[in-house]
Amino acid sequence: MHYAASMKISSHRKYCSISLALKKFLFQSKLSGISVGTEYISLVEATDRILADCIRCPINIPPFQRSTVDGFAVMSSDTKKATRDRHAVLNVVGEISAGKNSPIRISSGRAVAIATGAKIPKGADSVIMIEDVLIEDKGKKICIPDKIGKGSNITPRGNDLRKGQILLKKGTWLTAADIGLIASVGISRILVYKKVKVAVLSTGSELAEPGSNLGNASIFDSNRFMLFSMVRKQGGEPIDLGICRDERSLIRAKIMHALKFDVILISGGSSVGEKDYVPGLINEIGKPGIIVSGVAMKPGSPTSLGIANGKPVIVLPGYPVSAFVAFYTFGLPLLYNILKTNGPPVAKQVAKLTSNVKLHKGMTTFVRVRILRRHGCFFAEPISAAGASLLSTLAYSDGIVVVKYNNRGPQRRDMLHKGQDVEVILLKDVYQEA
Repeated sequence: MHYAASMKISSHRKYCSISLALKKFLFQSKLSGISVGTEYISLVEATDRILADCIRCPINIPPFQRSTVDGFAVMSSDTKKATRDRHAVLNVVGEISAGKNSPIRISSGRAVAIATGAKIPKGADSVIMIEDVLIEDKGKKICIPDKIGKGSNITPRGNDLRKGQILLKKGTWLTAADIGLIASVGISRILVYKKVKVAVLSTGSELAEPGSNLGNASIFDSNRFMLFSMVRKQGGEPIDLGICRDERSLIRAKIMHALKFDVILISGGSSVGEKDYVPGLINEIGKPGIIVSGVAMKPGSPTSLGIANGKPVIVLPGYPVSAFVAFYTFGLPLLYNILKTNGPPVAKQVAKLTSNVKLHKGMTTFVRVRILRRHGCFFAEPISAAGASLLSTLAYSDGIVVVKYNNRGPQRRDMLHKGQDVEVILLKDVYQEA
């Protein structure tokens, strides 16, 4: 059937719930067997990469007993009779700095000056802080007024990490702390999954490249650049396929080129207008084609999901906020699924709404909010639950509240109320005091 001829049939969509749409999409994506492979990289390149294998600790950390303070390494038995009236007096026989391996051995009646982090000399079983002794005879003797327990101020060998223990599991999304941990045990190269290659295409005869001259009926393409950033941040490598006019043959050629990559994002052409060729082309190119056409969410309801010749395709709405929400909802889980990870740590904040928000009937609503902090309490000020074309409502928000409409039973929810606690998924750091 010619796509244009089928428009009347598809003009009234039955929207699929987010959970069912995602389940269908990920299931079909798994069947297509996408694999990005692995590679070894240096720690310098490791930020936001995903481990392709477990990392085990090759050594004990610390690798030796070390002092936690500046002071004197002693035998605790030499202090067992020390009192404030009758000090234990020890001879200082040397000094050990951090990073130095000293041949000094402690015996009864002797002490060694030791720096924080330095290796405990043989014979010593405790360290007394420099503040807790009296130093006499130009540093050659110390007087100890109190008994010190065995093991005091000493970090045992392997106290932090034991040789052979799992440091980080396969699938870990590497943060700065993770990378520091890997470096601390002497590992310089790690096995990670390769980045997912994501082809990004914008469709629309009205679109112009930023930096070009804007025509009277044109708008600058923002979606592509927004998606580039989201793809990079979420473990992918964006491939720019540019802008394509609303011509069927041109769009088809672009999609055929995009099939060389792992995932395809197409912005625009997802609705049911005469020029929205994309879903029909996906169906033509390869089974199963479009598997979800329309999702019960606002913004982003015209989103379509499909598989073309084994490659997952997300057809995103042309409105920028809708495109953002659609990629957030389906693109992120897809990338995480391919990379065998749960994704990066997600910051959330519980806050009180500053005004009522009406939910879209039968839809999951993505409410953009600004976070305010007043007298140590957090408040969520709604910016918009609509306005899918208004990118500023997203750029000026601090996070989103995701809430599902429900007008039945005791859990009825068709509106969010002022003063109600909501969980905000943060899109940026929040620190201001209003």
